Amino acid sequence: MKKLSGGMKRRAGIAQAMLNNPKILILDEPTAGLDPNERIRFRNLISELSEDRLVLLSTHIVSDIEYIANEILLMKDGKLMHKGTADEIINSMTETVWECFVEKNMVSDFMKKYKISNMKSEADGVILRIISHEKPFVNAQSVEASLEDVFLYYFGEKAGDENAAI
Repeated sequence: MKKLSGGMKRRAGIAQAMLNNPKILILDEPTAGLDPNERIRFRNLISELSEDRLVLLSTHIVSDIEYIANEILLMKDGKLMHKGTADEIINSMTETVWECFVEKNMVSDFMKKYKISNMKSEADGVILRIISHEKPFVNAQSVEASLEDVFLYYFGEKAGDENAAI
């Protein structure tokens, strides 16, 4: 087992878990540390396994959730924060995700006040993706949320934290 790759070790773990044909399969971070090809193979395996059993998946890799889950439960500190399909959860975030172009010298001010989910540098400024219930800037445009935005909304660093920009 020591010489197996991460993906092979995870497959061996799934095979071991499946020996008694359980009706419930609990997987904790099953694709963490896998390369993209192995993650895809593993997601497909999890999807197949879910056809005739309940699979509980705990992960921080948002794309895995989008591709695999029929229903998503967002839990924080043991409390259910939200549940639904990916589309239902994303649609609950209307008018909460914004994009705006700002001058580079304004970025730190925005980071102090808002959760920033993405920053894209341009030659003459920065495009910020902001999570906020209020329109952050006169030129900000409301954009469709992603499941990653939802994750950051519930679990991301608070505005003003030096690590708040992802």
